[in-house]
Amino acid sequence: MISEAILTWKLLQEARAASRRPQAWFRARQESGMKRLLIHAYQKVPLYQRLYNAAGFNPESFRTLEDLPRIPPLTKALLKQTRAEDSVALGTNLSHCQLVSTSGSTGMPLQIVLGPYERCWHRAVAWRVLFEHGFRWTDRTLEIRMALGPIQRIQKLGIAPKDWGSILDPPAKWAHQLAQRRHECVVAGAGTLELLAEAVTGGETRPPRIVISDSEPLTPRARAQVHAKLGTDPVDVYGLVEVSNFAWQCEQRDQFHVSADSHIVEVAAPPGQTGNLLVTALGMWTMPMIRYETGDLAEIATQTCPCGRTLPGLKAVHGRAVDSIRLGNGRYLLWPYFHELLGTEQDLLEWQVCQETPRDLLVKAVLRSPDTNTVKRIESRLRCQLPTELRVKVESVSSIPAERNGKRKLIVPLGDV
Repeated sequence: MISEAILTWKLLQEARAASRRPQAWFRARQESGMKRLLIHAYQKVPLYQRLYNAAGFNPESFRTLEDLPRIPPLTKALLKQTRAEDSVALGTNLSHCQLVSTSGSTGMPLQIVLGPYERCWHRAVAWRVLFEHGFRWTDRTLEIRMALGPIQRIQKLGIAPKDWGSILDPPAKWAHQLAQRRHECVVAGAGTLELLAEAVTGGETRPPRIVISDSEPLTPRARAQVHAKLGTDPVDVYGLVEVSNFAWQCEQRDQFHVSADSHIVEVAAPPGQTGNLLVTALGMWTMPMIRYETGDLAEIATQTCPCGRTLPGLKAVHGRAVDSIRLGNGRYLLWPYFHELLGTEQDLLEWQVCQETPRDLLVKAVLRSPDTNTVKRIESRLRCQLPTELRVKVESVSSIPAERNGKRKLIVPLGDV
């Protein structure tokens, strides 16, 4: 525990020191880091050995960032089809690792393996965003999620103390927590923050210094609502469970700064145009994520940010689902709720929740092997965990059509069916 805390602190300090480095420093770091990671992945991870051999790519041939397009990308589909032992480095002791389950933006459940180093690295690159906005070790945080996280030993000692809120609780409960505990920092998805703002009553809540919005796009309406009711302009952060946070707004709220010291971010389009977003996590060695296709669209920024940071930027990130299911009592079920329920189903490749009536949900399921018993099992599990006022039916389908932008909507609310 102590050794991980020290390593996390060291990685965090290095990240904070990098924000104003010369751009040539970032390039050199990325090129040397990518070279080492490619060779490691090819020699130690069967998935990459097969992928690179099939494409005729030799990791030893990588020299500069201009060589990135020659590297075969890693897709969610390929990860899903690969045996767990083939996607991690040979000799990995899984008993020392943490498994993180994610359905990603397409609903495909993935198991991400984090070794002891990666656990520290993930924390450091995520915390870096907080410290860029003035976070202090004594600041108390309220984080609202589907799955409540643990309270670490150092947090019990008053170092970065945290309270958790459940997205299944009524927003009034979150507002009460915020008013009673007077948090300096609030972290939640954009939709959750908007519901929190609606539940806050004037005069009871001290404005938190930092509000972090993640998991889904922060719409202008949501930003205005949060700013007006909480008294703090939220920071939009982009990241994935697979690779942690790697793009974030600074105090200018103009573009997303890319953590180029820890990640390589590519957009498959010229600057100023929209293209597919790929990311390489330079700190992940147990289960490397190299040129990982996120399934999202983004634009490279064409102008530098006046904040003085030398990090490269993204003008915008597009394509994440923001729809939700509204219940008769005014509560909402946001897409992370269904992600938590369905993302761990190993037989489920893709899913989509359609609200057919105020009380009826149809879950379209693309199964690895279509089977009536699997459908019944998933249906039974959902009935046990969904609010009692909802009726649910699971339907096995061969595919879920994509939208015009290439994305598959996870949630189709009432009126869009």
